Amino acid sequence: MEDLPARAARLARILGEEFHGCAQMTLKALQECFGLVDVEVFRAASPLSGGIARSGQTCGSLLGALLFVGLVFGRRRLERTDVSEDYRKAMEVAEKVYDEFEGAFGTTLCRSIHERLFGRVYDLRDPRDVEEFIRSGAWNRCAEVMSKAAEIAARKILEAGYEPR
Repeated sequence: MEDLPARAARLARILGEEFHGCAQMTLKALQECFGLVDVEVFRAASPLSGGIARSGQTCGSLLGALLFVGLVFGRRRLERTDVSEDYRKAMEVAEKVYDEFEGAFGTTLCRSIHERLFGRVYDLRDPRDVEEFIRSGAWNRCAEVMSKAAEIAARKILEAGYEPR
């Protein structure tokens, strides 16, 4: 049987190619593979794709992965960060996910990932650029980034001692 990080990677790629929206599809793949489906968290990830509201800033795939880290390890109640073990654990794992993602792509910025993968930056707020993004196949190539983000997050979560349901 396929291991959990590989399943998460595969599912993120499939979802990304079918439905698009890097933050949500990365998050959804992790939710499904770990059995922690939360529709409200999924909905909340809607505006994070395209580098946060299509701005080209932090990659939505990374943000979806980090949201899932928070879902697994984050604070369960209102408490100060300096005394919260949940906060400490979430940040410890999140830093590892962030660092490995940045190492894999050389950046965490959506626009810079575009430049590396596609040789150009697409302005996802410009309808003409979005049409070209889709026509060129770049839309589906972003699924590769979703896949890698999901794999990294799943592996780091398991390495941190989390046992899936």
